[in-house]
Order: sequence, then C-alpha cells, then structure tokens
Amino acid sequence: MHAQAIEPALSIVTNIDLALATGNMHRIRRLHITINYLYDPYPGLFHIHAYLHNVSCHWQRVHTLELAVRGNHALTRTQPIGSIEQYGQMVHTTRALAQLVPHVKDLRLGGLCPSTLAHVVYATVVREHGARIKRLRSNYALLECNDIALDSLTHLDVGFGSVRECQIPSILATTLVSLSLSSIPLDFEWLPFADPNNPIISFSSLRALSVSYRSVRHNESLLMPARPCTLRFPMIEYLHVMAPSTWYPIIACSEFPLKTRNMHIDGAIALIQQLNIEQLPRIGHLSLNLICDDSHDMNTALDAISDICRRASHTSTVRLEVFNTSDITVTSTCSFITEVDIKAPVAARTVLAIIRTMPKLVRLELAGILCSPQHPIFPLTLPTISHIRTLSIIQHACEPARLHHSNNNYSQDSCVAFVQFLLLHLPYLSVLNTRQISDIPIRTFVRMQVLEYPRFANIELNLQ
Repeated sequence: MHAQAIEPALSIVTNIDLALATGNMHRIRRLHITINYLYDPYPGLFHIHAYLHNVSCHWQRVHTLELAVRGNHALTRTQPIGSIEQYGQMVHTTRALAQLVPHVKDLRLGGLCPSTLAHVVYATVVREHGARIKRLRSNYALLECNDIALDSLTHLDVGFGSVRECQIPSILATTLVSLSLSSIPLDFEWLPFADPNNPIISFSSLRALSVSYRSVRHNESLLMPARPCTLRFPMIEYLHVMAPSTWYPIIACSEFPLKTRNMHIDGAIALIQQLNIEQLPRIGHLSLNLICDDSHDMNTALDAISDICRRASHTSTVRLEVFNTSDITVTSTCSFITEVDIKAPVAARTVLAIIRTMPKLVRLELAGILCSPQHPIFPLTLPTISHIRTLSIIQHACEPARLHHSNNNYSQDSCVAFVQFLLLHLPYLSVLNTRQISDIPIRTFVRMQVLEYPRFANIELNLQ
C-alpha cells in the first residue's frame, strides 16, 4: 500500500500504485482506497477517479472494493455538506469512480469518523453497486440509503455506533445467509427487512446471526419497537447475542428451530435468569460470557447458568465476571463454568468454595484475597482433582494498604501462604500471575519443592 499526500490536509492510501508499478492492473481482485482528509474529501475522490480513469479498461476484474473516508473527528461530525453545487459535484465524482469498477460484489465501507461527507460518498457507492452486491460491510449506519433495495445481498455486517438513525437499505430477508448488526437500540425497527403486507419477517436462508445491543440508560431499559414484528429463523446454525440491559428483544420476539448448532450469549446474569429457557432451541455448542453484581444472588445465578447449559449438547467457554463488592457465598454446584473473573477482593475460603463447586474451572482471576491473621487458613480442603490451569491474583498497587485498614482482614504473610497452598493443590496449574504479593517467598517455595513436585518446573511464574 502507498500513502500519497495531495495537499497538506489530505492523504490517500491505496494499492493502485502497486498495481500500476508492476503492470498487474488486470490481476487486481481487491481494490483498497482510504482517503484521509481534514476539511474536504473531494480532492481525494477526484484524484482517485483520475488515477483509475487513465487505465479504466484494467479494473473489470475487481470484485472487492474497500473504501474508507476518514475525516478529523472534531471537525467533521457536524460539518455541513456545503452548497448544492458542491454536493452534486461530490455525488457525480463518486458515481463516476464507482462505475470504473463495475463488477463489485463485495463492498466494505470503513473509517473511524463518520461524517456527513462520508455518508454522501458511501450512499452513492451503495446506490451505484446495489443491484450486484452480495456482501456489504459498514462500520456505521448507511444514511441516505433507505430508498435503495439490495435484492441480491447474502451477507450483511453493519455497526451503528452511537447514531440514533439506524438506517440501512431495503434488504430481502429471504436471501440473507449471514447477518451481523452491532450497537443497535432496544427498539430497533426491522422494517428494512420487512414485507409491508406481512407482520412476520422470515429469514428463511439465514445460517448465522449476530446481534449486539448498545448500552442503555435506566429509563430506556424497556424500550419496545413502535411497530413490533415476529422474526423467524428456521435455518439458523449460529446465534450470537450481546445485550447489557435486562432482556433480549431478539430472543423475545423471534421463532427459532428446534435445534441450532452454535449459540454465544454476552450480557448480565439477569438476562439468563429472565429467559424463557423453553423458548430457546436445543443447542449443539454453547458459550456464555456473563456478568454478576451485588443485585444478583450468586447461587441463583449459578442455577440459571446450569439450566441454560443443560439445553446444550456441548459447552465450551462459560465465563462469569463477578463485580460483587460484598463477600460472596457459594454453595450451588455448577459443573459448566470454565472461567471466573472476580473484580473485588474475596475471602480465601470463598476462593476454595468456588474451586470446589466448579469442577470444570480452568481459569480463575482474582482482584485480591482476604487473608486475615486472626483467622488461620489451615486446615483447608480442596477436591482431589481441580483442572485450573491459569490462576491470576492481580491487586492494584493501593489494594494491600486499603485491605489492611479494613477490619484487619488482610495479611501479606497469610496471602503468600494461601498461594503456596494453591500451588500444592492445583495439579494442572501451568500459569501463575500475581501482583502486589511478595514474590520472593513464592519463588523460593517453588524452587525448594520442585523435587517433590516435579510439575512445579513447568509452571510459568509471572510475579510482580
């Protein structure tokens, strides 16, 4: 790729130069163009058009067009288009540029800073290639495209960012094979996929669906679409849903087949607790990434995780992030969880309870251990076999001092002794990460015990 400055405030990055220099224009399948501008992208568009036009006959085999129009974030978000003449000039040049690569089937629109000018360029390119496009990927909403019909599209991937207007062209739901929509609001309207005469939208060919909802304020948590509809996914094989709110609209408003191959869910544990488990399909392969805080009872959360995991033939990664600031009591057994990340210090006995009740745990991350000198750690018990491979105890620099002054529930010596105890009782441990815990006693312990415990020689120690 080559970067060329047209004027001080504008630069172009493209693979056109390389194709021209090597005489391989006729071999190019993918054309990459990035225009970085400060005030006006038009000079860049004009330059690229002139560049391509000089050898226009050689771009007939380009099937993939990657186009990014990047403006200065502070200047372009609210920058006006300018006069009608300037608008027409930009549309005309963009259309002429698009016509020089007439056989594009895969369109990828990027850039880091959506602007009014960028939206004009993207809308023009989509309009020009709309009838042929099979794949469309865009980093943000496609404004000014809602009157365009993409009837041949099979793959769509759009990230809407923070814009309220989640616009995309009109798309035939029946032709889509893969659909990914990122950062949509809870009241997202599925109208671009809808038949005006039918309240049911059937994605009859869709195999992969990924939907992520944007974070919402408290008063938005129960937003509903103004015109609700039923979504049908009879052929779905892969489903990924991420929702930080209290419910999953895509699940609540959809009909799924009796069984699907893969499902991945990201969100608060409350979402799992409130799901109608029977509404979900039987799952071949399930992975979860869930968050639990003080508003959720830990044992109830573990039971909810077990309920959904039982609908799966196989579970891979089941990750639980715990933000509880109070101590955690763990009594329920959950044989599905593989990773736990606790974001607040917890008692040593709680750590042992987690290990005992989660037999498939392979990664445990702790923000600190509460080891009180007034309450001896030993005797402690652990199951004969624990499969934990990575143990991380990463305290902030101020954590030991804060814990020491909090009811005398922190002892550096007791904490070191507890880590040594875990080293002895975690036979599959391969990585130990610690921070703000005395490292010399731990290293000495490992070195002195390596003859009795040969596996110690294979443990990766990252002690800070």
